[in-house]
Amino acid sequence: MKPDHRFDAESHSYYIDGRRVDSVTQVLKARLGDKMWFASEWYLERGRVVHACCALVANGKRFVCDDRVAGQVSACRKFYADLKPEVLEVEKPGYSTTCNFAGCPDLICRIRARTCIVDFKASLTDLVFIQLGGYAVLNPTAKYGMGVELKEDGKYKCTEMVKLDRYRNEFLALLSTCMIRRRLGLEKESEINA
Repeated sequence: MKPDHRFDAESHSYYIDGRRVDSVTQVLKARLGDKMWFASEWYLERGRVVHACCALVANGKRFVCDDRVAGQVSACRKFYADLKPEVLEVEKPGYSTTCNFAGCPDLICRIRARTCIVDFKASLTDLVFIQLGGYAVLNPTAKYGMGVELKEDGKYKCTEMVKLDRYRNEFLALLSTCMIRRRLGLEKESEINA
């Protein structure tokens, strides 16, 4: 019987067979620290709006955006014009019943004949590669990944397109520590899913 997968957009929660599971981002926050993602509510909301606009761009939709995100949206459009990715999936939740986690990559596309996971960011750090590695576990046909910083001035900056094997393994190591800590009673499930 096929497992039941569900994504609750309002709470940004993932479920497999009715049980809430960790997301890629929750695993990274739990193991590498919440401070790596600290932002005020205004910046978090702006990020949600920018991501929604990026999905519209990827799907070829015409729209007018708020001036406060116009630079990032322009940068996204420039990314598409310059790299000409062949869009395969846009913000499609993925689930691993084997590893008991889920996540939603921003974009899976083909760039220069390589299937690539793309994550749009307000600023880039090396952590993006481990996040892409988590998404690669969920999307095994995607062997490459790249982070794309969308800047307020309408420019973008890409990381190099990297093979995700190493980062897939690093993500799985972090996920394993979550499971081990829970089994030993050192961490409650609610601490990660918060």
